[in-house]
Amino acid sequence: MKYNFTDGVRRALAAGRDHANRLGHDYVGTEHMLLGLIDVADPVVGSLLSRHGVQPADLFDAMESRVPPATCPAGGERQELPYTGHAKKSLELAMAAGRRGKRSEIGPEHLLQGLLAVEDGLAAAVLRDAGVTAENVLSGRARRGQPSTGGLALRIDDAADRSIYEQIVAQVQEQVAVGALAAGERLPTVRRLADSLDIAPGTVGRAYRELERLGVVTTQGARGTRVAAKARAASPDPERAETLTGLLRPVAVAGFHLGASAAEMRRALERAMGGIF
Repeated sequence: MKYNFTDGVRRALAAGRDHANRLGHDYVGTEHMLLGLIDVADPVVGSLLSRHGVQPADLFDAMESRVPPATCPAGGERQELPYTGHAKKSLELAMAAGRRGKRSEIGPEHLLQGLLAVEDGLAAAVLRDAGVTAENVLSGRARRGQPSTGGLALRIDDAADRSIYEQIVAQVQEQVAVGALAAGERLPTVRRLADSLDIAPGTVGRAYRELERLGVVTTQGARGTRVAAKARAASPDPERAETLTGLLRPVAVAGFHLGASAAEMRRALERAMGGIF
């Protein structure tokens, strides 16, 4: 079988090279690959991390603190940099992880496993410090919330403040936004998803109806429930700008009370938009 990288992995590797250039390094190491992986905000990787109480933004900051810029930067325009031995090994082990899972494509979750498997790499060290290990990632993939549901990857947290219905809606919206679910892709039937998550079919049905109301999915009779095509506006919309300001204002207020600076808020917003815009 031929094993290929998904778009998510390619974006992560490209972002890793960008971070290496930004830091003035003349190589791409596992540290840059992890920064790139966090940038793409893959929902499956995000679920694996959050299951162990790790926030991607905190992991990004922890890695940044361990990877200082070069004192003598390589300089010049963006360069194509060589991978270190550890980085190459991580890619090999990511492909091995995909083969074990009988996958025809190597996804971001396999790249995470590859980074963890190179135990003397800087990425693995930072992940271990955060409480993420190869063992708990592999065991976490078998837990509830990682059902076999095609391209859709959901994680249900019974202890969360959000209801299960709200969790499904939010996670499908995010996966569409980051490109993990493409326009026209078919979602599992209500019964299949309910059985996979071990929840009531009515909860899934309610979530699908809300997603259709929001224009995220469309139900087409025998063709099932599919991701809707999202047309982007050709010009700025003043009403949308006001709506966005209203949505972001509470976030800015919360950041102020956390003691964040305006620069920190801008950087956090850039990371939050990773993989979407």
